[in-house]
Amino acid sequence: SVQTYQLTQNNHFALDIQTLGKWKLPELVVKQSLDREKYSMHHLILTAVDGGIPERSGTSQIFIVVTDTNDNAPIFQRPLDSVSLMEDVAPGTLVIKVNATDLDEGSNSDISYSLGSYNEDSALEMFSINPKSGEIRVKRKLDFEETSVYEIHVEAKDMGAQSLSAYCIVRVHVEDVNDNAPEVVMKSTSSTVSEDTPVGTPIALVS
Repeated sequence: SVQTYQLTQNNHFALDIQTLGKWKLPELVVKQSLDREKYSMHHLILTAVDGGIPERSGTSQIFIVVTDTNDNAPIFQRPLDSVSLMEDVAPGTLVIKVNATDLDEGSNSDISYSLGSYNEDSALEMFSINPKSGEIRVKRKLDFEETSVYEIHVEAKDMGAQSLSAYCIVRVHVEDVNDNAPEVVMKSTSSTVSEDTPVGTPIALVS
């Protein structure tokens, strides 16, 4: 009969051998926490050795697949970005495409983008984001004279059962365009001018 069991040396699993009468029952137990992002599969060999002379043994291969849990939050490539836009760009113009990645797999790594709750109303009115691609676009006509800098807070959330989030900031600098003509204001000093008015006499004030 089987006298002992042996397991290939590894860092994560061990044998817990229970004795039930004349039988030895090997149980494979986890001895160290697993990390799918490092090792998604473990290959072990279980060897059973009898008590005969000569000793005989048999082996069995064990493949352990480690399934994913949502233990990684998304990570933005750039937590702070800065872009410049001319104030006369058309609505629909692409501002920037933000990108976050997640080390998990399946729905735990699927990411949805949104404009976070910390945004000011002015930013929400002027910009929109595609929840799948992370593309931020202009919604309305910009006006440098009204607002020259916008700060957009972007949230990336994974689709795990207990979702995790990450945040980044995009600063948009609006560049001025010469879209305002000078306004001429004239203040007359008199309604008529005599033909003998001396040279150098003020006629009107222009501002």
